[in-house]
Amino acid sequence: MTTVFRISLLLLLAGVFLGDIVVASIGLAGLCGGAVYVSILQDAEAPAPVESEFIA
Repeated sequence: MTTVFRISLLLLLAGVFLGDIVVASIGLAGLCGGAVYVSILQDAEAPAPVESEFIA
């Protein structure tokens, strides 16, 4: 996944420096899509609540 982030960032920077809005947009969409994907993966890994051993 890191490779996809790097390629997207390079596309974004190349598009900005070259003035090509299409390339910059593709890079930005890749970065945003990757961030959403990672966020979804982190939400799916939430640990289940553990019952307390304390008995009153």
